[in-house]
Amino acid sequence: MEDIPYYKALGLLIWLQDTTHPDLFFSINLLSCFTYNPGKAYWNTLKLVLYYVKGILDYEITYHANRKLDLHSYINSDFPGDKNIQRSIEENVFFVTGRPVF
Repeated sequence: MEDIPYYKALGLLIWLQDTTHPDLFFSINLLSCFTYNPGKAYWNTLKLVLYYVKGILDYEITYHANRKLDLHSYINSDFPGDKNIQRSIEENVFFVTGRPVF
């Protein structure tokens, strides 16, 4: 695993998550838990997330001016959702005019 760019790829995904893709939050959070000693299984999972990102590069969120600006939020939590770290997992999604924002 020394020659595999796990940290660099994970850093790229974290940047994407923070700037344009909040849908990556759960998978990036899970992969970040194993940065100390990632194995081949986690590298393969990270590659699957990269393939997913490659497939959605042309997707975009659009807002229409003729719709009423309704704000809705949804929260999903699980206590303790991660058996490895024994902490709860929480995720928030906000919608404006029916489209997700962060």
